[in-house]
This record gives sequence, C-alpha cells and structure tokens, in this order.
Amino acid sequence: MNHLQTTNFKTMKRVLFLFLGILCLADNLFSQSDPMNCCSMNNMDMNSVLEGPQHKAGMLMFTYSYMNSLMQNNYSGTTKVNDQYIFDRYLMSPENMQMDMHMLSGMYGVSDRFTIMVMLNYNYMSMNMKMLSGQMNMSGMSSSMSMKSTSQGLGDTKISGQYNLISANRQFLSAVFGLSLPTGSIYKTDKENLEFYGDRQVYMMQTGSGTFDLAPGLTYLYRPDKYLLGAQMTTVIHPYYNRQGYKLGNEFSVNSWAAYEWINNTSFSFRLNYNLTGPIKGFDNSISAPLEPAADPKNYGGSFLKGYIGLAHSFQNGFFRNQKVAAEFGIPLYQNFNGIQSATSYNAMISWTLNI
Repeated sequence: MNHLQTTNFKTMKRVLFLFLGILCLADNLFSQSDPMNCCSMNNMDMNSVLEGPQHKAGMLMFTYSYMNSLMQNNYSGTTKVNDQYIFDRYLMSPENMQMDMHMLSGMYGVSDRFTIMVMLNYNYMSMNMKMLSGQMNMSGMSSSMSMKSTSQGLGDTKISGQYNLISANRQFLSAVFGLSLPTGSIYKTDKENLEFYGDRQVYMMQTGSGTFDLAPGLTYLYRPDKYLLGAQMTTVIHPYYNRQGYKLGNEFSVNSWAAYEWINNTSFSFRLNYNLTGPIKGFDNSISAPLEPAADPKNYGGSFLKGYIGLAHSFQNGFFRNQKVAAEFGIPLYQNFNGIQSATSYNAMISWTLNI
C-alpha cells in the first residue's frame, strides 16, 4: 500500500468514527420521523447520489422530481388491525392517505470537492377516514360513515453542502451536512371538517416541522467499470420544540444500492432503505388526541425497510443533451410501527435533470 492509499485509509477511518459518534448522540435524541416517512431530509435526491460526486467547480445542476405515495391498511406494531379495534380507542379510523410531492432542487459546484444544494418542495395530501356514528348495526358492531380531509402547501426548505473527502481508485467518500428551514406550515386547518378537527389538522397533514433541523450524512461510492455500488448513512436531528409545543423526531437512515449501465447511457438500479424513528415529543393543544390515531403523538415512527428499483437514461447528444430522466418505485419489505398507523403501500418517483 503506497503512502497516498495509507493516508486515504486513515482519513476514511477518522471520518467514519466521527460520524458514528454523531449518530450515537443523535440516537439519544430520537423522537419522531417525518409523518409519512417520505418527505424528510433522509430522502435525499437519490438521482444525484447514484450519479456520484461529479460536480466540478462551476457546474450547475437542476432537478425536478415528482413523488407519489399511498398509505392504507392499519397496523399496531407489526399486526394488522380492523376498524373496530381503532374505534375502541378513537372516534375515527383511517382508510387511506395519498401524498403528492413536487420537488425542485439546484446543485452548484463551488470547487471540485465542495458542492452546495437547495431543495424546495410542495405537498398535497388527501386522507379518507371512517367516522364512528354511535349507532349499532344488526351484527352488534358500531356503524360508521366516511369523510375526506385534504392539505397542501410549501414544505420545509432544505439546504446542504457536500464535501468529497476521498476521490481515488474509483472510490468516493463524501460528507454531507444539511439544514432544514421551517418554511412549511404547522397551522393547517380543514375548514370543510372544522366541526371534527377543531382548530388544527393532525400532525401528518401539516407540511412542515416548525423547527430548524440538522441533517449530517456520509456517502460511500465504488465505481468499477459499468457498475456503481454505494452506501449512505444519514440522520435528521430536531433539536428543540416548535411554537406549538411539540417536535418531530430524530431519524436514522441507511441506504445501500447497486446500479448497472446495461445499455449505453441507460442504467438499472436496486436500492434498500432502512429507517428508524420514534414517536412525537410534546403535543399541540389544538389537536385532540382521542380523535384519530394520527392525532395521537405516540402513533408515529417505528422501524422500516423498503426496496426500490430504478431506471435512468442520460442524453449525450441532440436537443436533450446534458439532460437525464429517471424513475424509481419502492415497496415496504418490513414495517414495525409505534402505536397504530397506516402502512405504506408504495412510493413512486420520476425526475428530470439538467446539467449546465
């Protein structure tokens, strides 16, 4: 092993120990994840991550992404539960929830080793509920009626910096530090169902955290020929309570993936994502916990494993030169919820990227 390789190896070890220390501190602060576990800073722009650290000095990249997620079927821990189980504890039971997210991000290479990124997102959420009517049907079960609640608005803004620590022998090690700005709302109301929801919609229908949040991360890539192998550790830290008296919880996430360029400029990828979170700390006095599971702070977070497949194509010539289109689809492989929650059915995302 030559001197350069030895130095790189020592640097990599120091960075790993430092990052693991940060994660240990974050683990002591765990409370709750992003409500739908798909909108957080742990869900980075995987399109840019899979590409690797190619942002040279002066390089500018814009990406538009659209994500759709569906949640349905209710679970307590890992056990599926029916409506009556929920009606024994709450007034309403969720049927399903759909979320549409539009994300716009920009990346700029300050130098060959340092890149900055800004990400904006706009969310639309729709939840269908069953409400306990108080009457009994012929079987002796409580009857119910359906209702719908919607919420939309700008989410929290993410800014981050990526620094390439190691770039040699087809291996790359990058450290990322992100900051989330509380541009989303924590005051969303549902005027159509005000008599049921009161002054405030439930936590998962809010579009922001209400706090400045920290998001350190570490990404490793290995690129042998047409393959790309990688792993990434990230955490989101919510250091204090928002103005409504609660805070979303710290998250720990691990991504691992493999990509292969099987046709010129077209690649296929497979990704695994593990996410660990906990319940909300504190509560909003304007949200009634007995209303439904999502109104109860303890019914958030857990441990989740998801699998994704992706397809991407880069245009090298013609009118679409320096542009890329990509798609990714994911399903849950394991879900263990804190309290009662609706399970994720799928996550789907498409994106378009322009390099300047």
